[in-house]
Amino acid sequence: MSDEEKNDPPPPLDILFVDDNPDILVAAELLLSRHGMILATAASPEEAEALLAKRKFAAILLDLNFRRGDVTGEAGLSFLENLMQRDPGAVVVVITGHSGMAIAVKAMRLGAADFVMKPWHNERLIATIRAAIEHPRPHLPAPDEVDLNLDRSERTLIEQALKRHAHNISLAARDLGLTRAALYRRMEKHGL
Repeated sequence: MSDEEKNDPPPPLDILFVDDNPDILVAAELLLSRHGMILATAASPEEAEALLAKRKFAAILLDLNFRRGDVTGEAGLSFLENLMQRDPGAVVVVITGHSGMAIAVKAMRLGAADFVMKPWHNERLIATIRAAIEHPRPHLPAPDEVDLNLDRSERTLIEQALKRHAHNISLAARDLGLTRAALYRRMEKHGL
């Protein structure tokens, strides 16, 4: 490799920003272009899908809300979930202002690399994008859904203990850490 090749700047990074606010997209384009990034924009998940069908992006910046007054993040989360199913290696940084921290955390669980709250701090946004690209999160399969309803879980555990011990109440109660009387009360509660 020649000295000239060593000093060549890295090629610009192609970034897709999905947001329905044109002012946000203009601000992002000005910022990212100063940091060696080329920004493509989409005003909706549908427009983003059309762009993603044609080319690959180093990262996708994703707003979660696309209707005035919407703060549920439903449209963005649905897009993110579908994208991660098709392309688990996609690097997505969620950029949200109205949805709040809980929705951003949900996006992380769906596969987003990171999130930035609006209005963003320029240096933090650039650092977050670069970190997401340079150190992608490993794609982990979604954990099995766990039923966190105590009543349903208790009923299931009682049924399993009874089945394991051929409906011997004493042995099932011992397995569950209950007295026979307590197990009878809980069985009655659950209609068993």
